[in-house]
Amino acid sequence: MIKLRFAGKWKQVFGGMIALILLLSAEAPAWAQSASFIDWSSLKNPILSYPQWSIKDAAMAYRDGTFYLFFSAFYPRDAGTISHVVEVSTRDFKHFSQPIMNFDGTEDGWKGMCSPDVQLLNGQYVMTFNSWGDKTGRPNELFYMTSPDLVHWSKRRSVALNLTEGKRAIDAAFAVAEGGYFLIWKEGVEGRMLPRLAFAKSLDGPFAYVGDGLPSLLWADGRDISWDPPSFHENFEFMQTDGQWYLLATDHGTLKGPLGPYLYKLEPDSRWHKWVGGYRLDVPQEAFNTVDRDNAAAIYDWRQYDGYYYLIYAGVTERDTFAKRGWNRLGLARSKDLIHWSAAGQNR
Repeated sequence: MIKLRFAGKWKQVFGGMIALILLLSAEAPAWAQSASFIDWSSLKNPILSYPQWSIKDAAMAYRDGTFYLFFSAFYPRDAGTISHVVEVSTRDFKHFSQPIMNFDGTEDGWKGMCSPDVQLLNGQYVMTFNSWGDKTGRPNELFYMTSPDLVHWSKRRSVALNLTEGKRAIDAAFAVAEGGYFLIWKEGVEGRMLPRLAFAKSLDGPFAYVGDGLPSLLWADGRDISWDPPSFHENFEFMQTDGQWYLLATDHGTLKGPLGPYLYKLEPDSRWHKWVGGYRLDVPQEAFNTVDRDNAAAIYDWRQYDGYYYLIYAGVTERDTFAKRGWNRLGLARSKDLIHWSAAGQNR
């Protein structure tokens, strides 16, 4: 060890410099200390794709320097396509692990599993998802699993079965508020698919509808397409930021129009029943997302790390393969204001 000795004014000068450095470091915002959170300029969409899988309905979580990605994986490409729930991890969005999980529920008599959403709720990670395939006599059902670390997961458990049994239910999402769990999902069949909202004190329920159980999701112009079939909302996700609750939903505004993410704000004093000001997120179009630009998106407030919100979504250029879903691949975008979005590798 080398010892340095300073006397007189030099000791005061160096001591002052060290104090100034420590002060500036302590007062710097958290995101300024994490410039390498994601090496954005080195990325390019699609950030994740598989040649023999169509992947969509993505979700993400971040823990201890690792990102965990969850998605529906449809394969094989042609005859017999079914959906699987898959999890992988990455530290840089360029190199991904082998699947941490990959299940389809066929061992329990389901046709497939689909549509994961993951949130950190009351100190544990909770993944919601649903069965897939519209099996005769056994409509799609909602489930959840829990994990302390995003790697080791509990057994599958049913969600809100006291309200959904015998009904087709998909695309669930949880939020923790008011001493319990709010749950939103899509219920019904083609031509009559509506968002449903319920509340319970625990994940295992019993759940009760909030009001009539039919939340209003109003676009900025006041329209609620929930009541205008064949339009609908699906693939829900809650986000709380700066004291405001938001709801992200994939909206289908016309029979043949593209799917896209709409962001809504919870209206004060509506007890989660009324969501207003919905607007479409303006995600850039690239070569991989010319048909569905940003389907089944999920949104995250990661400003504490680098000052940005992040959006993960599926893009596709055709709808012929993989049971008419097309070859979906995942894209990533970010924004500082929830209005202006830049695709991976871009800044605007």
